Amino acid sequence: MTHTTVRHWADLIAATRLSQWLQDHLWVVPASQSVHIAALSVLFASALFISFRLLSTNAKLRPISVVVPALIPWMRASLVVLLITGTVQTVAEPVRQFVTPAFWSKMCMIVVAVSMTEWFVRSVRRHVERWDDAFHRGKARMFAFASLALWTSIVFCGRFIGYTWERHM
Repeated sequence: MTHTTVRHWADLIAATRLSQWLQDHLWVVPASQSVHIAALSVLFASALFISFRLLSTNAKLRPISVVVPALIPWMRASLVVLLITGTVQTVAEPVRQFVTPAFWSKMCMIVVAVSMTEWFVRSVRRHVERWDDAFHRGKARMFAFASLALWTSIVFCGRFIGYTWERHM
């Protein structure tokens, strides 16, 4: 999409009643951002725990077949909250979100990270015994590093939206 097209869509969203209402109530965006950061913290911590467990060779730790079912519900719930709060922020400030490449990079990486995590969860469910032993050690390490890189990049892109959007006006 070109900058003109993106700006056009942002302006259309900004002109809606919902966007106007959100803009008129100054507490909405900071409250949404606070909840967004809390949910992101839960999701990121869960991803860290899973990745660090996959990278560990300590046999005394809980097996991955126990760790994943314990943490994935937290990640999914956090994603729902992030989707809601992110939508509120985007509708309230569409120009700020849409004009920066960091926003679009973040959205693409979220799709990749969520898809990759869903593949991983399904694989763990189908092949519990394989994931609990060393059978998937190479795949486990690749997934762990990719997951850490993606979620960390998503966090950085989210922060850069607020710092770079004015340059793209």
